[in-house]
Amino acid sequence: MTRDAHDALASHTTEYEIHRELHDVPPHRTYDVSIDGARAVCKLATGSEADPATEARIVRYVGEHTSIPVPRIIAIGQNHFIAEWHDGVPETDEIGERWARIAGAGMATLHAETTADVEATGLLRTSEDGLSLDAHETWPETIETVLEDRREYLAGVGYADVAHEALQFVREYPVAFKDCGDPVLCHGNLLPAHLGINDNGVACIIDFEHALVGPGEYDYWRTALPAFEARERPDLQRSFRTGYESIRALPDGFDRRAECYRMVNSVSYLKALHLQQQITGDEAERRAERMAGYVHDALVDLREMYG
Repeated sequence: MTRDAHDALASHTTEYEIHRELHDVPPHRTYDVSIDGARAVCKLATGSEADPATEARIVRYVGEHTSIPVPRIIAIGQNHFIAEWHDGVPETDEIGERWARIAGAGMATLHAETTADVEATGLLRTSEDGLSLDAHETWPETIETVLEDRREYLAGVGYADVAHEALQFVREYPVAFKDCGDPVLCHGNLLPAHLGINDNGVACIIDFEHALVGPGEYDYWRTALPAFEARERPDLQRSFRTGYESIRALPDGFDRRAECYRMVNSVSYLKALHLQQQITGDEAERRAERMAGYVHDALVDLREMYG
């Protein structure tokens, strides 16, 4: 499995060493390496769902245009990137109120410092000019594009109908996602394993593979749902919100739209369950059925709310 890592590193230098595998979660694999005498991380695509070249350019943008600390990008290839080792990367996903408060403020800082650079929501990609935005006229159109991706993937595992139902709701009720705030760069998966803290606040943020341009509230719920609600820690969510609002206000209607994001994110989590293969067999199927059932029930409630 390290053959691809050797090929990636050798495409940039002859002076490299692979020390150990750090993570192997489809569709990526990461390695602790040295390149030209400096410690680094090599992140590889292991499937077609991965786009490390675009992720690297997003990380580079954040490092050059915001105050958020991120690893410095050393090299970018078609199916990989190499980043400078950063000691601020968290080694545990254990969190408390201080982490939640700092994470909220860090997310809000990312949003506040990128809103002037984008005028529309959309998905990011690599182009001849570097990093480009496939922009949409409205935020619901961006959500539709995300859900279309989920539907395409879930068709292969028997759950396309779940994404299709969600997609139909967004198309029929775009008002549910109206007036959500200005577009910003959303990390898309700011979990405890991806944000480290120190005495001064945020030490480092990594893993921008789910980043897109959308309203900040999308990013908020992408963190709050798995990091706090799934842990049944409302105290941590309060700290996270306090941290966020210390930097940037949340838009009117924020709490009312929470169920919309729970529904949309659950479709994404259903895809992740099958793609990442961290849970398999009967347990994976039970979880998939629960997720599908939740989306269906949530859509019934949302149609009553907005109908």
